[in-house]
Amino acid sequence: MRPAVSVIVPCWNCADTVERTLDSLCAQTLGDLEIVVINDGSTDTTGAVLSAYADAHPERMIRIYEKENEGIAAARTFGVSKVTGRWFGFLDSDDYCDEGMFRDLYDLAEREHLQVAVSHFLWHNSQGERLEKEGPYPCGPDMMVSLFAVLWNKLYNTDFIRSLDIAFPYGDRYEDACWLYCLCAHVTRIGFLDKAYVHYVQKEGSITHNNNDQVKNMIDVFRIIVRYYKDHGFYDEYKEALEYIHIRFFLGNSFLRSARIKDAEDRRNTIMMGWNLLNEAFPQWRKNHYLRTLPGMKNRYFRMVRGWNLMAFAWVFRNFKKDNL
Repeated sequence: MRPAVSVIVPCWNCADTVERTLDSLCAQTLGDLEIVVINDGSTDTTGAVLSAYADAHPERMIRIYEKENEGIAAARTFGVSKVTGRWFGFLDSDDYCDEGMFRDLYDLAEREHLQVAVSHFLWHNSQGERLEKEGPYPCGPDMMVSLFAVLWNKLYNTDFIRSLDIAFPYGDRYEDACWLYCLCAHVTRIGFLDKAYVHYVQKEGSITHNNNDQVKNMIDVFRIIVRYYKDHGFYDEYKEALEYIHIRFFLGNSFLRSARIKDAEDRRNTIMMGWNLLNEAFPQWRKNHYLRTLPGMKNRYFRMVRGWNLMAFAWVFRNFKKDNL
């Protein structure tokens, strides 16, 4: 008989943090829970920590898979192929969750016959702890505009996901954004819990937040997303939403990270790659419906950006003390 829920935990050199992650999963009030751990070629003692943990918790369904290092996207893809639960979620190996998370998401998903169930999360960073609320929002283009492009505060119907032609982009960062934005085209039943469960721990110097040329991966990822929508016949319906997420990423958080690249030439080149992609893919982006109608300082800033002041904003953001825009 299939478990109710599977949780995928990708691991790479996380010996110092993964026990806390697994403790939070073993403490779940949902007993019918499969924990799928993917050790993606760790070079520290992660493998030994995982083996010892599984041996110490025989009462829990912990499945550990060892594979060669191919990156987070390949680890997530491998994990999705191994889950046996009717529903599945993700939890990264430096994060943790509250004990009622998967029981509550599962109950909501089953009760309302959903394809995706969503909750809030808590962001722990250099400024302390902050509550991030996701939803509610409708399916369709507004989902693309409104969602947080993170995997681990959501529960997914396994059979539904496996019926779709979506994939994590091999070798790229922002694999979660790529997968989720492509998923938006297919979701017709989504539900929300007004509660935070996941503790997302952003460590200084983490791979995701290093300001190096890996931010260039976003260029490739967004090309994949646009191509997906064109190839699958969704482009016209989602054009405004696709345009807006390009604005938000290439003038927002990706721009912030690009502005903090240490090497001046690399910094400028990376900023210009994003700027050029935005203007080439969507030359009329200033007329975007969401840009013109959504409130907030962020959109006011987006509307101010021009080619002539782009690097001035980069100088400001290079000295900006926040972790995100």
